[in-house]
Amino acid sequence: MAASCQQPGPSATTVEVEDSSLIDVPDTVTPETVIDSVSMIKADTISYSEEQLLGKWLQPVAGVDKTTQGFHLKKKGTITSINTYSMVYDRWSVSHDTLLFWSHIEGTRQKDSAVVIDTTLIRALTDTSLVLFPIKAAEGYLEEYKKADKKR
Repeated sequence: MAASCQQPGPSATTVEVEDSSLIDVPDTVTPETVIDSVSMIKADTISYSEEQLLGKWLQPVAGVDKTTQGFHLKKKGTITSINTYSMVYDRWSVSHDTLLFWSHIEGTRQKDSAVVIDTTLIRALTDTSLVLFPIKAAEGYLEEYKKADKKR
């Protein structure tokens, strides 16, 4: 009976556990397969300069015959509103294909009033036509402007 109270001794066979985190896995990505995403974006991005956008850009006023509205883009980010009486543009900027307009509502320009920044994507630009897509607009909505003659 004394033998039944004894604890069994260590087993003669040792089980070795393999740690899978130490397994060497060869790297399947070689430098040739890595594509530089930054250069791909630059190659695909259309870019416009300030000089291409300078001038008066007008569009018809909906429901009002022979009346136009728009803006006059000038050098160094200066901008003037044309027939948009309550909205006054403060400045503009272009970066690649994005045109930014800073504006405020006339009569509310106070220290605590917020400046509105409209972000638009340039969809098309020629010597006489500018097509913009405001990013807050519904898909498919576009604003089309015609460049005014310099004598205006």
